[in-house]
Amino acid sequence: MRRIEILSFVFLIILASCKSNNVSQEEWDIKQGYVPDSTTAVQIAQIIFVRVYGDKVLEKRPFKTVLKNQGIWIVEGSLKAGEDGGVPHIEIQKADGKIVDLYHSK
Repeated sequence: MRRIEILSFVFLIILASCKSNNVSQEEWDIKQGYVPDSTTAVQIAQIIFVRVYGDKVLEKRPFKTVLKNQGIWIVEGSLKAGEDGGVPHIEIQKADGKIVDLYHSK
């Protein structure tokens, strides 16, 4: 779990130094948190999913996002109609990017 936290931190540093499609560096307010929107949450989730589960996990796109209690982004994969199996699931704190939970359902 410690490795996931370190990877999360590294990716947040990279993301914070890049311009986002939704929020420019000039407009970004730290009070919005390090993961201010669903686009950022999905980008972080994809990086972690591929690192943990391999490239095949990208077949579970599109990834759906929900902001829980205004503080935790939930990102999950989706199944195609009639497809059996599980999807990746991650919970990311909006304020600091910490990975709260990570698993793949069956």
